[in-house]
Amino acid sequence: MEVSRYPIRPTSLNSITMPSVSLIPDRQLTFSPELAETIGLEEAVLLQALGEQLADREAWTAISLARLQATLSFWSIEHIADLIGKLVTLGILQQRQSQTPGSVLLSASAEASVSAGGVSSPAAEPEPTEGGKWQPSAALEDLIALTHGIPRHFIASIATQFIETQGTEIDTQFRQLVLSRWREAQQSEVKAGQSQAFEVSVPPPFGKDWVPSQDALDILAQAGIDIVFAESVRAEFILYWSERGGPPKEVNSRFVEHVRRRWLKHTSQLHHSTEPTRIPRNWQPDTSVYETLSLAGITESEAKALLPEFVMYWIDSNEVHTSWNSKFLQHV
Repeated sequence: MEVSRYPIRPTSLNSITMPSVSLIPDRQLTFSPELAETIGLEEAVLLQALGEQLADREAWTAISLARLQATLSFWSIEHIADLIGKLVTLGILQQRQSQTPGSVLLSASAEASVSAGGVSSPAAEPEPTEGGKWQPSAALEDLIALTHGIPRHFIASIATQFIETQGTEIDTQFRQLVLSRWREAQQSEVKAGQSQAFEVSVPPPFGKDWVPSQDALDILAQAGIDIVFAESVRAEFILYWSERGGPPKEVNSRFVEHVRRRWLKHTSQLHHSTEPTRIPRNWQPDTSVYETLSLAGITESEAKALLPEFVMYWIDSNEVHTSWNSKFLQHV
């Protein structure tokens, strides 16, 4: 292998010239994730791009495939034409043959079944029923559901109320009726929610049969308070507020506070009882005892090692004391 006599000199990083073209796009395509889940990702992207050109939804619009391909440069014109055909099949768009080469006539309106020359297009045959009453086609239901986000059960309920009138195409009449009823239903829900928000609830009667709400009992249970104990102090809580003219505004919150105070007092009396007792076999000192011993340089493990002999000694002695914690501190 022959080695060149002219060595390759490393190029300085400062001498490398990077292109000045920014990688950040100046325009972004957007689409609806919900619509993409329903009709497909590519179809949703194309529909969003077409929406900018189909500004007049009540008329036919000539769409240049070359201009559309310039916007969606990652697709070929043939692929765009195929996607348009899928949107037409779904009933989201309507398509006419354009007189201009390289373009198509599209419309997103249900009323665009009349062409630019005024000739009506053959409408989808209505689905027959046993009673002869008109029913919307599956394609029309798909169009309304996908375009306006109206539930299919709502569309079906309007179909039972629909009565055809003269003047416009029956599919257009039905679509306008569904949209009108849907807006009325949405407005009714908003008004109902507002009335409930300002409705003043009547408090339950306050007497010996009063019980706290389930939310209040859940809060007490989460705090580790025995529900039986809470029930035992309910009568005195009712008596206290009855003598003051009635319950407070936040009666359940006040009940929770009352039970917490009584529970704290109850547990404190259990831990600091002045009544002498014998030491139980499973006796354990409080954590505060170990904290006190640690200040004297005695670890918790060292203190626990002395616990069995301490308990055994006082069980054998059969003596009673008011504080076994103090006795254990003295023993250690």
